[in-house]
Amino acid sequence: MATPELYAELGVKKSASADDIKKAYRKLARKFHPDVNQGEAKAEERFKRISVAHDILSDPDKRGLYDEFGFDGLQAGFDPTRARQFKRGPGPQPQGDFGGYSFEDILGDLFGQRATRGSQGRRKAPAARGADLESSLEIDFLEAVRGTSATIALQKPVTCTTCRGSGMDGATRRCPTCYGTGAIEKSERLRVKIPAGVDDGSRVRLAGKGGAGSGGGAAGDLFIATRVRPHPLLRRLGQDLALDLPITIGEALLGAQVTVPTPAGNVKVKIPVGSQSGAKLRLRGKGVPRMKGSGHGDFYVVLQVHVPDRTDDGVREAIQTLEKGYSRDPRADVRL
Repeated sequence: MATPELYAELGVKKSASADDIKKAYRKLARKFHPDVNQGEAKAEERFKRISVAHDILSDPDKRGLYDEFGFDGLQAGFDPTRARQFKRGPGPQPQGDFGGYSFEDILGDLFGQRATRGSQGRRKAPAARGADLESSLEIDFLEAVRGTSATIALQKPVTCTTCRGSGMDGATRRCPTCYGTGAIEKSERLRVKIPAGVDDGSRVRLAGKGGAGSGGGAAGDLFIATRVRPHPLLRRLGQDLALDLPITIGEALLGAQVTVPTPAGNVKVKIPVGSQSGAKLRLRGKGVPRMKGSGHGDFYVVLQVHVPDRTDDGVREAIQTLEKGYSRDPRADVRL
């Protein structure tokens, strides 16, 4: 039967919710972290214990096994089905020792301690997946549209090789490298590929690039949140892009063919005769690539009619002639 030991370590009841467990762990971790209590062996030991308790109780599967079988259920190779059969009564006894693992056994496996039980020697730690890591990366607007690669700096938790390599007892002797926690932070520079089509706030998953696993467990994943710098001319609307394009009065009135820049290169665009300011021209498939699936969004050219920037006698005369081209008051329908 499970004991309340892990719950007691965090100061919560067995019925505590996942949020209660997380809050309790964060509060205690801040209090007993080795960085806050340098040289305090008791604080380091307590930090290890609350870390193990949180690791187990924050995982629904591990918590379920612990609640039903205690520390026995957390051992590598434990078979809950056979254990239940054995507990119910007559029947073949399951292979292995299912009656006497302790918190110290778990700590020993995780932090490099030597825990012996008769002639069996040190217990093998349960395989545990490494922690997922989060990072962020700021990129240009066009890099987000086209895709890019970048080098990021990470602080990753890795196993302390000083403890593991020397067989040092992390519970009673302070390791000069990790202070008995069994792990250290290591700086790493990683070249990552950012796919085309990411947006501001997108999360790019790099499988196996997170924290190292323990007991033969797989490494965690690295998630990179992208921050996209705005572009002075382009606007993004989902998978579509929009560009305000200045045109002259003559181009708007008589029509023209102009060159428009897009992320994929320059494109020739025909301006229809009599175009008004604000009219949109659609370029299919010239927008942002879709990260999931195939294809691209569209590119919208928004026409902006610009008046001349000088007003000499010739321009005034031309404008007076142009004014005669209106068949009705352009503001006739502007009413409240």
